[in-house]
Amino acid sequence: MFVVSCTVIVLLLFTLGSSGNGLCMLVFLRKKFRHRIITPYFIVLLLTDSIYLLLHLIKLIYYSQTLFNLNIHPEKSCSNTVFARAYRHATQTWPQPLVPFVHSETYIRFSLILMCIISVHRTTFMTRSLKRLAMPTTHNYIQKYKWTFIFIILAFFLAYIFEFVGLTLFCSKSNNRDISYEWFIYMSKYMKNSTYLLTNTMVDQPNSLKCVNYVLESLQKRNQSSIIHKNDICTKEQLINILSHYFDKHQRPIVNLIQKILFHQTGHSISRNEIRRKFHFHECLFPQEPSFFHRYYNFMYRRSFGFNRHTLVI
Repeated sequence: MFVVSCTVIVLLLFTLGSSGNGLCMLVFLRKKFRHRIITPYFIVLLLTDSIYLLLHLIKLIYYSQTLFNLNIHPEKSCSNTVFARAYRHATQTWPQPLVPFVHSETYIRFSLILMCIISVHRTTFMTRSLKRLAMPTTHNYIQKYKWTFIFIILAFFLAYIFEFVGLTLFCSKSNNRDISYEWFIYMSKYMKNSTYLLTNTMVDQPNSLKCVNYVLESLQKRNQSSIIHKNDICTKEQLINILSHYFDKHQRPIVNLIQKILFHQTGHSISRNEIRRKFHFHECLFPQEPSFFHRYYNFMYRRSFGFNRHTLVI
Protein backbone atom coordinates (compact mmCIF):
# COMPACT_ATOMS: atom_id res chain seq x y z
CA MET A 1 0.00 0.00 0.00
CA PHE A 2 2.82 2.40 0.85
CA VAL A 3 4.51 1.69 -2.51
CA VAL A 4 1.26 2.46 -4.34
CA SER A 5 0.91 5.70 -2.37
CA CYS A 6 4.42 6.76 -3.42
CA THR A 7 3.59 6.08 -7.07
CA VAL A 8 0.36 8.09 -6.86
CA ILE A 9 2.14 11.00 -5.13
CA VAL A 10 4.84 11.10 -7.83
CA LEU A 11 2.24 11.11 -10.60
CA LEU A 12 0.24 13.81 -8.82
CA LEU A 13 3.26 16.05 -8.27
CA PHE A 14 4.40 15.59 -11.86
CA THR A 15 0.93 16.40 -13.21
CA LEU A 16 0.64 19.53 -11.07
CA GLY A 17 4.19 20.65 -11.83
CA SER A 18 4.06 20.10 -15.58
CA SER A 19 0.50 21.35 -16.21
CA GLY A 20 1.76 24.93 -16.37
CA ASN A 21 4.39 23.92 -18.92
CA GLY A 22 1.73 22.22 -21.02
CA LEU A 23 -0.46 25.33 -21.03
CA CYS A 24 2.50 27.50 -22.03
CA MET A 25 3.32 25.16 -24.91
CA LEU A 26 -0.28 25.43 -26.15
CA VAL A 27 0.06 29.23 -26.12
CA PHE A 28 3.29 29.13 -28.15
CA LEU A 29 1.70 26.73 -30.65
CA ARG A 30 -1.10 29.17 -31.43
CA LYS A 31 -1.08 30.68 -34.92
CA LYS A 32 0.04 34.07 -33.60
CA PHE A 33 3.28 32.71 -32.07
CA ARG A 34 3.82 29.50 -34.03
CA HIS A 35 6.11 30.96 -36.71
CA ARG A 36 8.23 33.19 -34.49
CA ILE A 37 11.92 32.32 -34.40
CA ILE A 38 11.97 32.19 -30.60
CA THR A 39 9.09 29.68 -30.32
CA PRO A 40 11.12 26.44 -30.78
CA TYR A 41 13.47 27.52 -27.98
CA PHE A 42 10.67 28.03 -25.47
CA ILE A 43 8.84 24.83 -26.42
CA VAL A 44 12.05 22.82 -25.95
CA LEU A 45 12.76 24.56 -22.62
CA LEU A 46 9.24 23.83 -21.33
CA LEU A 47 9.49 20.18 -22.38
CA THR A 48 12.94 19.92 -20.80
CA ASP A 49 11.62 21.38 -17.55
CA SER A 50 8.92 18.67 -17.40
CA ILE A 51 11.49 15.92 -18.04
CA TYR A 52 13.74 17.36 -15.33
CA LEU A 53 10.84 17.40 -12.85
CA LEU A 54 9.92 13.79 -13.58
CA LEU A 55 13.49 12.49 -13.26
CA HIS A 56 14.07 14.53 -10.10
CA LEU A 57 10.95 13.06 -8.47
CA ILE A 58 12.00 9.54 -9.46
CA LYS A 59 15.48 10.16 -8.07
CA LEU A 60 13.92 11.42 -4.83
CA ILE A 61 11.97 8.21 -4.23
CA TYR A 62 14.91 6.10 -5.42
CA TYR A 63 17.09 7.53 -2.63
CA SER A 64 14.25 7.73 -0.09
CA GLN A 65 15.91 5.11 2.14
CA THR A 66 18.97 7.32 2.39
CA LEU A 67 17.32 10.73 2.46
CA PHE A 68 14.53 10.15 4.96
CA ASN A 69 14.45 8.48 8.35
CA LEU A 70 11.51 6.14 7.69
CA ASN A 71 11.05 3.08 9.87
CA ILE A 72 9.76 0.98 6.99
CA HIS A 73 10.88 -2.39 5.73
CA PRO A 74 13.07 -1.95 2.62
CA GLU A 75 10.70 -4.08 0.51
CA LYS A 76 7.82 -1.74 1.33
CA SER A 77 9.69 1.54 0.83
CA CYS A 78 9.24 4.06 -1.98
CA SER A 79 12.45 2.81 -3.55
CA ASN A 80 10.52 -0.25 -4.76
CA THR A 81 7.98 1.63 -6.86
CA VAL A 82 7.84 0.97 -10.59
CA PHE A 83 9.54 4.32 -11.27
CA ALA A 84 12.41 3.61 -8.88
CA ARG A 85 12.89 0.09 -10.27
CA ALA A 86 13.01 1.47 -13.80
CA TYR A 87 15.55 4.11 -12.72
CA ARG A 88 17.64 1.44 -10.97
CA HIS A 89 17.56 -0.73 -14.10
CA ALA A 90 18.61 2.18 -16.32
CA THR A 91 21.47 3.38 -14.14
CA GLN A 92 22.85 -0.07 -13.32
CA THR A 93 22.35 -2.08 -16.52
CA TRP A 94 22.33 0.37 -19.41
CA PRO A 95 25.61 1.04 -21.27
CA GLN A 96 27.49 3.99 -19.80
CA PRO A 97 26.87 6.31 -22.80
CA LEU A 98 23.10 6.05 -22.19
CA VAL A 99 23.10 6.73 -18.45
CA PRO A 100 23.24 10.58 -18.72
CA PHE A 101 19.85 10.50 -20.48
CA VAL A 102 18.16 9.43 -17.20
CA HIS A 103 20.01 11.95 -15.02
CA SER A 104 18.08 15.10 -14.21
CA GLU A 105 21.32 17.12 -14.09
CA THR A 106 21.72 16.63 -17.86
CA TYR A 107 18.48 18.48 -18.54
CA ILE A 108 19.08 21.36 -16.14
CA ARG A 109 22.49 21.88 -17.78
CA PHE A 110 20.81 21.76 -21.18
CA SER A 111 18.32 24.44 -20.09
CA LEU A 112 21.07 26.74 -18.79
CA ILE A 113 23.21 26.36 -21.93
CA LEU A 114 20.21 26.85 -24.20
CA MET A 115 19.14 30.02 -22.37
CA CYS A 116 22.64 31.43 -22.84
CA ILE A 117 22.45 30.64 -26.55
CA ILE A 118 19.01 32.27 -26.76
CA SER A 119 20.42 35.46 -25.23
CA VAL A 120 23.28 35.59 -27.72
CA HIS A 121 21.02 34.65 -30.62
CA ARG A 122 18.43 37.30 -29.80
CA THR A 123 21.10 39.96 -29.25
CA THR A 124 22.63 39.21 -32.65
CA PHE A 125 19.21 39.17 -34.30
CA MET A 126 18.18 42.53 -32.83
CA THR A 127 21.57 44.12 -33.62
CA ARG A 128 21.25 43.16 -37.27
CA SER A 129 17.70 44.49 -37.30
CA LEU A 130 18.72 47.86 -35.88
CA LYS A 131 21.53 48.19 -38.39
CA ARG A 132 19.15 47.56 -41.27
CA LEU A 133 16.29 49.52 -39.62
CA ALA A 134 14.09 46.55 -40.44
CA MET A 135 13.51 43.01 -39.24
CA PRO A 136 15.45 40.43 -41.30
CA THR A 137 13.26 38.53 -43.70
CA THR A 138 13.50 34.86 -44.51
CA HIS A 139 12.65 33.08 -47.72
CA ASN A 140 11.31 29.82 -46.34
CA TYR A 141 10.61 27.87 -43.16
CA ILE A 142 13.81 25.78 -43.34
CA GLN A 143 16.08 28.81 -43.69
CA LYS A 144 14.24 30.56 -40.85
CA TYR A 145 14.71 27.80 -38.28
CA LYS A 146 17.94 26.22 -39.52
CA TRP A 147 20.20 27.85 -36.92
CA THR A 148 17.58 27.50 -34.20
CA PHE A 149 17.55 23.70 -34.50
CA ILE A 150 21.34 23.59 -34.80
CA PHE A 151 21.73 25.60 -31.59
CA ILE A 152 19.25 23.36 -29.74
CA ILE A 153 21.11 20.22 -30.79
CA LEU A 154 24.46 21.82 -29.92
CA ALA A 155 23.22 22.82 -26.44
CA PHE A 156 22.01 19.29 -25.68
CA PHE A 157 25.26 17.80 -26.98
CA LEU A 158 27.30 20.05 -24.66
CA ALA A 159 25.06 19.20 -21.68
CA TYR A 160 25.39 15.49 -22.45
CA ILE A 161 29.18 15.69 -22.70
CA PHE A 162 29.49 17.55 -19.38
CA GLU A 163 27.28 15.02 -17.59
CA PHE A 164 28.90 11.99 -19.22
CA VAL A 165 32.40 13.14 -18.31
CA GLY A 166 31.34 14.01 -14.77
CA LEU A 167 29.68 10.63 -14.23
CA THR A 168 31.99 8.21 -15.93
CA LEU A 169 35.46 9.64 -16.23
CA PHE A 170 37.16 8.48 -12.99
CA CYS A 171 36.21 6.29 -10.07
CA SER A 172 37.71 3.65 -7.80
CA LYS A 173 37.70 0.04 -8.96
CA SER A 174 36.39 -1.22 -5.64
CA ASN A 175 36.02 -0.37 -2.00
CA ASN A 176 39.20 0.81 -0.27
CA ARG A 177 39.85 -2.02 2.18
CA ASP A 178 42.40 -0.04 4.18
CA ILE A 179 40.02 2.87 4.70
CA SER A 180 37.20 0.54 5.76
CA TYR A 181 39.45 -1.08 8.36
CA GLU A 182 40.69 2.30 9.62
CA TRP A 183 37.09 3.48 9.99
CA PHE A 184 36.25 0.37 11.97
CA ILE A 185 39.19 0.79 14.36
CA TYR A 186 38.45 4.51 14.79
CA MET A 187 34.77 3.80 15.44
CA SER A 188 35.57 1.13 18.05
CA LYS A 189 37.81 3.58 19.93
CA TYR A 190 36.03 6.92 19.77
CA MET A 191 32.48 6.27 18.55
CA LYS A 192 31.24 3.26 20.52
CA ASN A 193 27.65 4.54 20.46
CA SER A 194 27.59 4.42 16.65
CA THR A 195 28.65 0.81 16.12
CA TYR A 196 25.00 -0.28 15.87
CA LEU A 197 24.76 1.47 12.49
CA LEU A 198 27.18 -1.12 11.14
CA THR A 199 26.03 -4.19 13.04
CA ASN A 200 22.33 -3.63 12.27
CA THR A 201 23.05 -4.15 8.58
CA MET A 202 24.44 -7.63 9.32
CA VAL A 203 21.47 -9.19 11.10
CA ASP A 204 20.82 -11.49 8.13
CA GLN A 205 24.45 -12.68 8.14
CA PRO A 206 25.08 -14.21 11.59
CA ASN A 207 28.67 -15.24 10.85
CA SER A 208 29.66 -11.74 9.80
CA LEU A 209 27.82 -10.24 12.76
CA LYS A 210 29.50 -12.64 15.17
CA CYS A 211 32.94 -11.79 13.82
CA VAL A 212 32.42 -8.02 13.98
CA ASN A 213 30.86 -8.11 17.46
CA TYR A 214 33.68 -10.27 18.78
CA VAL A 215 36.36 -7.94 17.44
CA LEU A 216 34.51 -4.88 18.77
CA GLU A 217 34.30 -6.40 22.24
CA SER A 218 37.95 -7.41 22.11
CA LEU A 219 39.12 -3.96 21.05
CA GLN A 220 36.99 -2.19 23.65
CA LYS A 221 37.68 -4.47 26.59
CA ARG A 222 41.38 -5.10 26.04
CA ASN A 223 42.03 -1.59 24.74
CA GLN A 224 43.90 -2.99 21.76
CA SER A 225 44.54 -1.03 18.60
CA SER A 226 44.31 -3.45 15.68
CA ILE A 227 45.56 -6.83 16.92
CA ILE A 228 43.54 -9.93 16.04
CA HIS A 229 45.04 -13.21 17.17
CA LYS A 230 45.13 -16.28 14.98
CA ASN A 231 42.93 -18.37 17.27
CA ASP A 232 40.10 -15.86 17.42
CA ILE A 233 36.69 -16.43 15.86
CA CYS A 234 37.77 -14.78 12.62
CA THR A 235 41.06 -13.68 11.15
CA LYS A 236 42.01 -10.14 10.28
CA GLU A 237 41.65 -10.90 6.58
CA GLN A 238 38.11 -12.21 7.11
CA LEU A 239 37.23 -9.14 9.12
CA ILE A 240 38.55 -6.79 6.42
CA ASN A 241 36.54 -8.67 3.77
CA ILE A 242 33.38 -8.24 5.84
CA LEU A 243 34.03 -4.56 6.50
CA SER A 244 34.87 -3.91 2.86
CA HIS A 245 31.60 -5.49 1.77
CA TYR A 246 29.35 -3.60 4.19
CA PHE A 247 31.08 -0.22 4.01
CA ASP A 248 30.61 -0.40 0.23
CA LYS A 249 26.81 -0.45 0.53
CA HIS A 250 25.05 2.82 -0.25
CA GLN A 251 22.38 2.40 2.44
CA ARG A 252 21.14 4.98 4.91
CA PRO A 253 22.79 3.42 8.05
CA ILE A 254 26.15 3.04 6.29
CA VAL A 255 25.99 6.53 4.77
CA ASN A 256 25.13 8.02 8.17
CA LEU A 257 27.97 6.11 9.80
CA ILE A 258 30.51 7.29 7.22
CA GLN A 259 29.26 10.87 7.62
CA LYS A 260 29.67 10.65 11.40
CA ILE A 261 33.15 9.14 11.19
CA LEU A 262 34.40 11.73 8.71
CA PHE A 263 32.85 14.59 10.67
CA HIS A 264 34.41 13.26 13.89
CA GLN A 265 37.81 12.98 12.18
CA THR A 266 37.90 16.20 10.17
CA GLY A 267 35.13 18.44 11.52
CA HIS A 268 33.68 18.78 8.01
CA SER A 269 30.33 17.36 6.94
CA ILE A 270 30.13 15.47 3.65
CA SER A 271 27.01 15.07 1.52
CA ARG A 272 25.38 11.78 0.57
CA ASN A 273 26.16 12.36 -3.12
CA GLU A 274 29.83 12.96 -2.40
CA ILE A 275 30.00 9.79 -0.32
CA ARG A 276 28.56 7.86 -3.25
CA ARG A 277 31.02 9.45 -5.69
CA LYS A 278 34.02 8.96 -3.45
CA PHE A 279 33.38 5.56 -1.87
CA HIS A 280 30.45 3.71 -3.50
CA PHE A 281 30.72 4.35 -7.25
CA HIS A 282 32.81 1.85 -9.22
CA GLU A 283 31.59 1.95 -12.84
CA CYS A 284 33.30 4.52 -15.06
CA LEU A 285 35.47 4.91 -18.15
CA PHE A 286 38.79 4.98 -16.28
CA PRO A 287 38.54 3.00 -13.02
CA GLN A 288 41.48 3.64 -10.72
CA GLU A 289 43.05 1.73 -7.89
CA PRO A 290 41.22 2.70 -4.66
CA SER A 291 44.31 4.13 -2.97
CA PHE A 292 45.23 6.22 -6.04
CA PHE A 293 41.67 7.47 -6.56
CA HIS A 294 41.22 8.60 -2.95
CA ARG A 295 44.64 10.23 -2.94
CA TYR A 296 43.75 12.43 -5.95
CA TYR A 297 40.00 12.69 -5.42
CA ASN A 298 40.15 16.34 -4.33
CA PHE A 299 42.07 17.25 -7.48
CA MET A 300 39.55 15.54 -9.76
CA TYR A 301 36.24 16.37 -8.10
CA ARG A 302 36.63 19.15 -5.54
CA ARG A 303 34.23 21.99 -6.37
CA SER A 304 36.19 24.84 -4.81
CA PHE A 305 38.80 26.74 -6.81
CA GLY A 306 42.38 25.83 -6.07
CA PHE A 307 45.07 23.52 -7.40
CA ASN A 308 42.65 21.08 -9.04
CA ARG A 309 40.82 20.64 -12.36
CA HIS A 310 39.69 24.29 -12.23
CA THR A 311 43.33 25.36 -12.41
CA LEU A 312 43.76 23.40 -15.66
CA VAL A 313 40.65 25.00 -17.16
CA ILE A 314 41.88 28.52 -16.31
